[in-house]
Amino acid sequence: MCAPASQKRSPLLPPELPWLYLLLPLPAAFLVGGNLLNVASPALEHALIKMYVPWIVYGSLYLAVYSRLIPRALDSLQRPWQRVLLHPAVVCVVTPGAALGIVPLLDWVCGERQDRGAFLIVSFIFSSATLFPSLAVQRWRVRAQAAEQKALLERRAALEAQLQALQARTDPHFLFNSLNTVASLIPEDPELAERTLERLADLFRYALESSRLRTVRLERELAMIADYLALQSTRFGERLQTRLDVDSGLGDIEVPPLLLQPLVENAILHGTAQRKRGRVEIAVRREQDSLVVEVCDDGPGPGGSSHRGAGTAIAGVTERLRLHYAERGSLQLTVDPRGGCLARLALPIGGEA
Repeated sequence: MCAPASQKRSPLLPPELPWLYLLLPLPAAFLVGGNLLNVASPALEHALIKMYVPWIVYGSLYLAVYSRLIPRALDSLQRPWQRVLLHPAVVCVVTPGAALGIVPLLDWVCGERQDRGAFLIVSFIFSSATLFPSLAVQRWRVRAQAAEQKALLERRAALEAQLQALQARTDPHFLFNSLNTVASLIPEDPELAERTLERLADLFRYALESSRLRTVRLERELAMIADYLALQSTRFGERLQTRLDVDSGLGDIEVPPLLLQPLVENAILHGTAQRKRGRVEIAVRREQDSLVVEVCDDGPGPGGSSHRGAGTAIAGVTERLRLHYAERGSLQLTVDPRGGCLARLALPIGGEA
């Protein structure tokens, strides 16, 4: 697949490889030539020339080929095995091709005819021993950088979701209504007023703490949802009926924090807040290798709410799913068979993308 024009391609070889070509010939010369410290000056010079000239020429050629030609060749190859075989093919073409020019040069500099066969064998060995590990190291480095970049993007998305959730919690209307509810409860039911304030504090604490975490246990996320539902039930009273059904054995599953809250908030906002009476139900279960969360309300259904928001809540959940699970997570908004809106969230069990 071709890289987008706006995306800069990572080099196929390590950027520090030219320094390797300058440093390795000396130990290689001793490796091939034995104890060169006892060799006379002309012979020592010839041995070093025999190592440095091929390394510099081969190094320059491979760097040029892999910076200009091979990226385009890789883009044109569709099958993985073709891409794997391309690198040995490059060695088989570049090494003897360059040897045709290097060997006569060494003959002239050293004043003696070089053994063509031995030179070609040594060239193949050192070219392969340098090129293939360099490709592997750079591939590992690019993958590590991509994973780090993905984690950074996911971190930013999680932070943005956390900030949005915190903003929703600190929305003046939300705080005004919640505090009014607590104030009205103080003379009538001080214990309920105290519990309501504690739940409100827990929501703030969870929103702040989750900014430092990539995942939380489902049990913790659902506890926050339960507090949120209790707080809203206290606010709306008999106007709001809620239900939370969770299958057993799912509490230890790791999920991104604050992923469910926007769906529940949307269900209350669009399905209940503008009506005299409403119902919000949350069902959590396992389906094969997926964790399925369904949030449904009995409101007017998708697109039928009188409340017109910016759609940032659903967009935020969708983006976090993409960053955290790639194509393995999904969110669907449909009409509930009983009427109203059904938000179905499916998360893979067993890790990130």
